[in-house]
Amino acid sequence: MPGSTPSHAPHVSTPHEPHPAPPTLASLLATGAGEALELVTAPRGTGVPVRGVGVFDAGEIFTAHGQVLLAAGVDDSSDVAPLVLRSAARAGAVAVVVRRGASGPARRLLEVAEETSTALLTRAPWIEWTELIGMLRTGLAHGGGPLGGESPTDVPLGDLSALARAFSELVGGAITIEDPDSRVLAFSPTEHGADPLRRQTILGQQVPRWRLAELAASGFLRTLWSTDDVVHRPAEERFSERLAIAVRAGDEVLGSIWAAADGSPLRTEARQALREAARTAAPHLLHHRLRTQNGTARRRRAVQALLDGTGETRAAAATLGLTPGTPCVVLSVTTGGDTAAAAHDRALRLAALQVTAHQPAGYALRVDDRLDVLLPLPEEERPETAGRARRLASQLAAAVRDAGARPLVAIGTPGPGPAQAPESRSAAQLVLQVLRERSPAAPYGGSQDDSVPGPPEVADETDVRAALDALRAVRAVAGLTPQVNGPVRELLAHDEQHRTDLAQTLAAYLSRFGDVAGTARQLGIHPNTLRYRLRRLRSHFGLDLDDPDVRLLAELGLRAAGAYPTGPRPGRSSG
Repeated sequence: MPGSTPSHAPHVSTPHEPHPAPPTLASLLATGAGEALELVTAPRGTGVPVRGVGVFDAGEIFTAHGQVLLAAGVDDSSDVAPLVLRSAARAGAVAVVVRRGASGPARRLLEVAEETSTALLTRAPWIEWTELIGMLRTGLAHGGGPLGGESPTDVPLGDLSALARAFSELVGGAITIEDPDSRVLAFSPTEHGADPLRRQTILGQQVPRWRLAELAASGFLRTLWSTDDVVHRPAEERFSERLAIAVRAGDEVLGSIWAAADGSPLRTEARQALREAARTAAPHLLHHRLRTQNGTARRRRAVQALLDGTGETRAAAATLGLTPGTPCVVLSVTTGGDTAAAAHDRALRLAALQVTAHQPAGYALRVDDRLDVLLPLPEEERPETAGRARRLASQLAAAVRDAGARPLVAIGTPGPGPAQAPESRSAAQLVLQVLRERSPAAPYGGSQDDSVPGPPEVADETDVRAALDALRAVRAVAGLTPQVNGPVRELLAHDEQHRTDLAQTLAAYLSRFGDVAGTARQLGIHPNTLRYRLRRLRSHFGLDLDDPDVRLLAELGLRAAGAYPTGPRPGRSSG
């Protein structure tokens, strides 16, 4: 952590540490990539050196001595996998990675694996090949170091707080571990009281901006990020002496380690200890990044796979900590009315935060103009599933309302496990469509016709059963010939061309069962104006609304076009 004034030029120590040991298959698996790989067989063990990472190409004669080869697109249950493994073994590959299938490695693949000297690994379905290549190459660039032999610390991978305490013992001072943006990831306790700068940094979980500006102006940060060795900041005024070193994996900076004097000067051997600490910290910071940045992307992909019904359900559920028997329900959230884009985005962000805060927590996925929520329901509380979903739906509606928008929250049908999430999502989307069609299009908070009951903000299938049945009926007849929107197709085109609202007039009139006074009141026009528009519908478009068949076809056409019922659209004339 920083601790002196910009007037001091940074001092870089001269390294005297031995060259790190070469990376091995074991050291690669000990980094973040190990979470994405499963070791199936390793005939020569995992201590074999690894010299590179490549992609298997069946169309070329190649050599791959010491390489880990990724067989993109090859499943461990496919007939091609044994051929790939045998070919890679002839080329001298240390290991081959294939995609992990739902049923596990085929027997023939396991037989070939026993005959070759090349290790076989499978890739988890939640990670992309390009992401895995990056992780393996980052681990390879780390160069092995302590992972190839004995580590000066005995800390579980990714436990940065324990790592900071261990480094503190080695260095003889207070340790702070930061990410490349100078955010605090972990720190050791201070025995003799932290100086004001360290205390402010830890409390704010970020190096203060004024300090970063000073460090940048003095050239300290430039030196820290450009050298592989320890940089020194002498003590001044209230700030104690500091040593800092960047943590790297090849050319990539993963973060930094700061050592501050704690009651007494830093030990003479502190610089060497900090060099060793930087090498030891690299796989831990890689692991941390996997759990945060990559972990977030992995969870998002798992949620999308479950909601879409694509990929391996069991693996996606396991990524989220769900069992095949965990009951789940899907909720869909959006805003109604003429909500401004900024308010709409703010509303969905607040709703997503509410999903995270809910107990049990759900998983939110932004899809176009809505938010889909996968909500796991405790297995021991199956009778409460509907109640739990309804409570979260009400909380989401409140969050949208707090953002100044009209909430529309649809609850899907609860399913017995994550595999039924697509069906629950489809049900929620149908309910949401009904809510959208019933939602007034006037701005939120605007006046509405008090004689018309307000549409629900939160609903499941039982709340809008009749509207759902009508929607399904419209979908069922949408493909008939002639098409059901035939009677109103010309009307809709006229509205689009002339920016009129005759279709909206027709929809309101039909939804009011021909009540002229109520329709005029709903549209905010004089009854005589409405009668004039109805005459235009007859004379210009041949819509004889006294004929029940015409009324039926007109309503079906409006429903099929998503224009029934509808509210006024801004910028349109009376026609």
